[in-house]
This record gives sequence, C-alpha cells and structure tokens, in this order.
Amino acid sequence: MLSAHEIAALMVLGSLGSCRDIDPRDLAALATRRLVDMADAPTACPSAHLTPAGYQVLGAIHRASGVRSLLRNA
Repeated sequence: MLSAHEIAALMVLGSLGSCRDIDPRDLAALATRRLVDMADAPTACPSAHLTPAGYQVLGAIHRASGVRSLLRNA
C-alpha cells in the first residue's frame, strides 16, 4: 500500500514531470514498487519518470476519486 506522501509524489511527477520538490525517500519507495523509473538518475531526478504501472495507479486513483465525487453529489 502506498502512503499518502507516495501517492502525492506520484501525482506530482505525473502532472509536472519533475521531481525537484519530491522527497527522495518517496521517490525511492515508488522506484522500489516499479512505479517510477530513475535508472539514469540515482541521486538527482531530472530524468525520473512514471512507468506504465505508475500511470495505471494514477488512472485508478483518478477513477476512484471521480466515483467518490459522484456519490457525494448524489
């Protein structure tokens, strides 16, 4: 299970494409789960990017948040 910080880091990286302000520990956790690829940048992060699995997780979060919004407005 991802922590709230890891989910936020995944969302930031997915939307901005930059990990400049993301905690390196969160990036390392996402890389361990193969949601982020940092192969070319072990300590810096200009080339960190989401993997296909990372995009799938973001899609699932987006779908789940949309369902919650619909239920609240019903």
